[in-house]
This record gives sequence, C-alpha cells and structure tokens, in this order.
Amino acid sequence: MINNLIKKYQTFIRYIFSAGISFAIDLSLFTVFSAILKNYISDQAIFLATILARIISSLINYFLNRNTVFKMDQKNFDFTTLIKYYLLVIIQMLVSATVVYKLYQLLHINETLIKIPVEVVLFMMNYIIQKLFIFKDHQINISIKYQPYIAFILSTITTFSLLFQTTSTKLSFHRSNTMMITYIVLDILLYIYYKKYLFKFKKRGTYTVIAIIFSLLLVFGYSYDTVHNANLVFGNIGLIMFSLLKILGLFCLFNTTILLLDDYLKHKELKTIKYPKLFSLFEKHPFIFSFIFILICYIPYIVAYYPVIINYDAANQIKEIMGIHTRYMDSVVLLNPNMYITNFNPIIHTFLIGGLFKLGYIIGNVNLGMFLYSIIQLLIVISTFAYTIYYLSKMKINKIFSIIALLVYAVVPLFPLYAMTAVKDVIFSCLILLYIIKLYDMIKNPQTLWQYMFFTVLILLIILFRNNGIYTIILTLPVLIFINKKISINIIIILLINIFCYVGYNNVLLPHFEIANTSIREVLSVPFQQTARLAKYHDKAISKEDKIIIDKVLDYSDLGNRYRTDLSDPVKNKYNKYTTDKELKDYFKVWGKYLFKYPVTYIDATINNVYGYFYPNTSAWYVYNSLNTKLQESGFDYHFNNLQPLRTILSGYAEMFPYIPVIGTIANIGLVVWIHILLVGILIVNKLKKYIIVLLPQITLILVCILGPANTYFRYILPIVFALPITVSIIYKELKKL
Repeated sequence: MINNLIKKYQTFIRYIFSAGISFAIDLSLFTVFSAILKNYISDQAIFLATILARIISSLINYFLNRNTVFKMDQKNFDFTTLIKYYLLVIIQMLVSATVVYKLYQLLHINETLIKIPVEVVLFMMNYIIQKLFIFKDHQINISIKYQPYIAFILSTITTFSLLFQTTSTKLSFHRSNTMMITYIVLDILLYIYYKKYLFKFKKRGTYTVIAIIFSLLLVFGYSYDTVHNANLVFGNIGLIMFSLLKILGLFCLFNTTILLLDDYLKHKELKTIKYPKLFSLFEKHPFIFSFIFILICYIPYIVAYYPVIINYDAANQIKEIMGIHTRYMDSVVLLNPNMYITNFNPIIHTFLIGGLFKLGYIIGNVNLGMFLYSIIQLLIVISTFAYTIYYLSKMKINKIFSIIALLVYAVVPLFPLYAMTAVKDVIFSCLILLYIIKLYDMIKNPQTLWQYMFFTVLILLIILFRNNGIYTIILTLPVLIFINKKISINIIIILLINIFCYVGYNNVLLPHFEIANTSIREVLSVPFQQTARLAKYHDKAISKEDKIIIDKVLDYSDLGNRYRTDLSDPVKNKYNKYTTDKELKDYFKVWGKYLFKYPVTYIDATINNVYGYFYPNTSAWYVYNSLNTKLQESGFDYHFNNLQPLRTILSGYAEMFPYIPVIGTIANIGLVVWIHILLVGILIVNKLKKYIIVLLPQITLILVCILGPANTYFRYILPIVFALPITVSIIYKELKKL
C-alpha cells in the first residue's frame, strides 16, 4: 500500500525534496543576506535579501524541477519554459517579500519565523502552477463535464478583473445597480466565450508568456498611472490577493483571445473583394492612384493649416539658422560662441526647415518659405505611403489589405496632421517605413546594384535624420547578415560604409564647421530621474559629500523639486555641460551606492518614466494642431490663415479619433506596442522567426523610448505607427503560406 502511494504521488514527493533543498538554500541565504544588509540598509534589508536569495535558489530549483521532478526532455532546452518559470518566480518573490515585510511591521518578530508559513502556503500554489502550466508540454486534459464549471469560475474572475479597480491602498469597491447589471451581463458573455474557446486550443508556451506579460502590464500600469508606484499591487495583503485575482482573470482572457486569433489568422481566409468603381484604376496604377487619392484627402488639412504646423523644436531650429540664441546653445559645449547652430536636432533637418524659412524671410514672406517646406514634406510622406500600397499590391496580398492601408493613411487624422507638421520625426518615420520594406525585400528577392546603392543611401539618411538612428541600423543589419548569408558580404560593406560616414560626420565634419554636437545628457534620462526621485523622497539619507558630487553634475539645490514622474527634461536641463569624465564617474559611484539602499525608489523612477509605452489605458497628447507662437515672439510674421472654423472641425476629429473602437487603436501607444509584442509571439510560435527582422527596427525604437526623456510621447513612436499597415500585412502573408 505504501509502495502504491509512493508510486501514485512520486512526482509530488520529488517536488517536496526539490523544494526542500531549494527552500533550505533560500532560507539560509535570506538569513545571511538579511543579517549583513541590516548593517547598511536597515529599511530595505528584508526586501533586498529576499530578492538576492530567491535569484540564486530559483535557478537551482528550476533545473531540479525540470530534470528530476517533472522529467522534461533534457536534450532540447526549452527557453519558453524557463521564461514561464521565472515569471512565476518573480510574482511569488514579490508576494513573499511584501507579505513578510508587512507582517514584520505588524508583529515585530523574527523575519525568518514569519517567512516559513508564508512560503508553505506559496509552496502548494507553486506545485499546481508548475505541474499544470509550466512543466507540461501538452494540453491539459480536463473532463468535459467539469469544463462548464471551470469556464464559469474563470469568467466570473475575469469579469471581476475588468470591472473593479481601487484608487487607494485601502481595498474598497463602489457598488451600484448599474455596476451589478454590467457585471452579470459581462459574466454571461464571458462564460459563453470561455465555454466555446477556453478548452478548444492546444496551449502554446509563447502565448502563455505574452498573456502573462499583458496581464502584469495592466495591473502594474494601473497602479503607476494612479499613484506613481506599486502600492495598489503590494500595499497590503488584501491588495496583493486582489491583484493576483485580476492577473488570473486577465490572463485567461488574453490567452484564450490570442489562441483564437492565431487560429483565425492561419485557417480563416479573407474573402476576395471586388474593387468599387472608384478604385477601378487601382490595380493598373496602384502608386499613382494612391498618391492622388491621399493628396485629395489631405487637401482640407493643407488649406486649414497653411503654411505648416511648427512645434517647439522646429521653432528653435529656425531660430538657430536665423542667428538667434536658443536653449540648445546652453545645453552643449560650444566650439565657437558665434556659431548658433548645434546638432541637438539633426543638422540636415535644421538646414532644410531653417533654410526655407530664411528664403521666405529674404523675399519678405516667411509663410511662403514654410509652405515650400510643407510641399517637400508632403511629397515625401504621400510618396512613401503610395509606394507602401504599391508594394502591398506587388506582394499579391489580399486586396483588402491594400484598401485598408490606403484608407488608413488617407483618413486617419494623425497622418495628414503630421504630414503638415514641421517636425524631424516625420521624414525619419518615412525612412524607417522604407527601411522595413527593404529588409523584407532583401530576404525575399535578389537585389541589383542599384538597389544596394539605394539601400546604402537610405541607411545614411536614417542616421542623418535622427541622432539615435545609428542604433536602429547596428541592431538590425547584423541580423540580416545571418538570415540571408548570400548577401552577407554586401550588407557588411554597406554597414561599414555607413559606420565610417557616421564617425566622420560626428568627429570630422561637425568639428570642422565648429558645430557643437548633442550632449551626453540625452542618453542619461534614466539614471538622472532615479537620482531626482532619490533626492525628493530620501534627501536626509544622502550624505553631504554625496550631494556635492551630485551637484557637480545635476545642480542638487532644487533637484527634488524639479522631479516630474513622467518627464526628465526639468532634471536633465540643469545638467552641467562642463562635467568632466571624472565627475561623471564619481556621480555613477554615488548612483550605484544608493541603488542598493533604495532599489524600490530607482524602480519606481524608471517605471514612471516609461509605463505609458506598455499600458494602453493611459491617455496622452498625440498630434500637433495649434499655432506655436515662438517665432512670433522673435518678431517673425508666421501665422495661420483665417480658416479657424475648418481647423476647429479637423482638430475636433483628431481629438475624437483615439476613442473610436478598433481603428482608434492606432493612436494608442500602449496598444501599438502590444501589437508588436504579439506579432513577435506569432512569428515564434509559427516558426517564422526570420521574419522578426521586419519588427527589429520597431523594437529598437521602443527601446530608445524606454531610455528617452518622456513617458507616452507619441512622436517618438511615430515611425512604428507609420509602418504598422505594412508590418501586419507582411506577417499575415507569411502566415498564409504555412
């Protein structure tokens, strides 16, 4: 009998031994780390000791569970399983650390004694999750008779997740008749949905990970959007349990929906449509037809916003060309005090917009000069969109994609408004769109000498039109070399040519003309924000010596007051441009010192400055549609015409657009990023990994946003939005070939 029990529960018994070994290691390390860290960072010792101990013990536990407990295939390393395991570890680690910390504050007994019962409870939950979802390489078999009950329970949890939020660390909910009716209706709809699809598909590890990521982003994003920290997740035990329920409910919804979408994309054919009479010329002349159609749709914007919309940066670029002092001169070390032009904004764009403005100034009409700029930019934008639609037709993709792309570029207000906005990101976005098309073309079709020459020039323009454009190139071209080895030599030559041009441009050409380059502060937004938040909330804990070191770099006198959760400009604008390498090195030593003392402060500062790029429920500005008066203040007669009623209508349409269901998604930064995360997952699951090259430029731009100065800043994400129609079309085309 005992042998039968052992045989029946051998997996659980092995799990107990594995957990026991890992727990002993974790507990020992926690005790040691806690004792050591209390001497240095008493208020954060428990939290940090838990993290350090768990990192080491979890790695040991993973291999024990994978190889010994659940006996997964040891020949093929499953990276997806490792990701899922560590997502579980992170969640459990945060729950454990928070519960232990809160109980320690309440009970004031030895933290190790508190940790033991907490870990026992989490232990049982861990086993179930690992057995059913992580170390399981096939679909969970659930008896058909139990499926309706499970679907009802999960639909109820999902409804709870979608409808209820809390706005303070006190766990409380608003109840009303309307809320209860909504709850019941939504619960019924979700039950029907889960009953039909929840158990239909084979589970995919990659999609499971994406569903977990989306759920975590929503729960943590809401907390940071509301109170600028994770207190609505970890504020107390009630909030922790509430958050776990929300994560579970959202996960079920996301995972089921993603699996359904994957099945639909692979097995459902879009109906072939007939072009309306208006589009009868489309098949014969897709480029010309698209160009004319888009231009006609843009005419109201061209007329209403004549000569062009100018933003803050563009106004300063014009002032540089006109020899007027700007704040950019104060932010860089000038090579010549009489040289007003800097490389704070790309020189090529500064000369383009400033040169045409100056031409208008010479002939006595600056508006005419600005309209010449708008004509050039409009031609670039509309031609790029028309070529994209032409390429979709050339790919012989379903006609509906070409028509949708055409309508999106023509009638979605952000495209004509940006086409009429004199901002550097517009032309750069067009270049990125063409770059993505060329990357795909290079892995699909043979290339001629002229095409290689065009590709070289295109890359050079990307580098010139965005100071950080070089990162997009060096993170994508090497991947192209490995994907298509037949053209590797040519791509290496193109890469070396452009690196040579980039180095020569920054180190030879700009110094020759005494043009100051951009400041290093532009890439230090993350550590500067962390230091500013540290100064705001832990000023008394910073020693006088350390304050002096920080002051040499950032002006400590009002650093805490300058801190804004979503924007680093107030902090980095007081960066000392004469900071030496030694002073910067000393600053980073201080930065590292307090990182270990106040890790949560550093994490909060970072997330607050980036969460909007991953949290769809936040709202932010996304288009320019008003007159910038900086040029008028400098004595120039730049102005709009008297068609204010037309501008009011167009601006109202633009402001309303993000709230239109489905299509308004294109103006939501968080959802656009989510779409790209999902597209990566689709390519991985369907073994189309080489086509991730089409997404790499967008991924690099998202990374740049993470390191950037502003949270949820739409024009930083603009190139990704420009490329969305072609990206989705390419991936759909490749899926249909399976």
